[in-house]
Amino acid sequence: MSAEDLDLSGVKSINQLFARTKNGTAAIELATKLGIWTSSAHLSPTERPNFTKELSGLTPSQLSDAYGRWTAEFGRILELSGAISGQEAILKIQIKSALASVRSRIRKEASPTAKPYTATQLADLADEDPSIIDLYEQSALLAVASAHISASKEATAQYIASLSREIAWRDAQIKGKLY
Repeated sequence: MSAEDLDLSGVKSINQLFARTKNGTAAIELATKLGIWTSSAHLSPTERPNFTKELSGLTPSQLSDAYGRWTAEFGRILELSGAISGQEAILKIQIKSALASVRSRIRKEASPTAKPYTATQLADLADEDPSIIDLYEQSALLAVASAHISASKEATAQYIASLSREIAWRDAQIKGKLY
């Protein structure tokens, strides 16, 4: 598999992302049943809003709404990050198990009179197996999603910190501590 082989164009929603992994949908269903996945927050793909650059122009209620909106977004991102991490852990185990199984099959299918494969040859042959390629593709998809989620999490944390500073500054003004 090469980087050009990974097709991300078909993924349009969180549900489609998790449907591309073996246990993704089941993991989300379990998290929902356990009450640790806010299904409604992940239902429809939405465009991420821009962060307001002019915080000083917001009314107190607009500032409060923005703080709540970005805090909810941070929670959604954390849920998603956890789900992705869980799928990455499952895939890591699946890949290790599948590689061992494929290597074993290759050894069994080899002619008894042929020279045994070196460890490198055996690893190369296993990596070329379609089942292994599929698992690698799933892993790569999750890695791409994880990188984007990590960046969004960092940005959202900064947005919340900016809103919090504005709220604290206004509170200090009201109390007469700042001019």
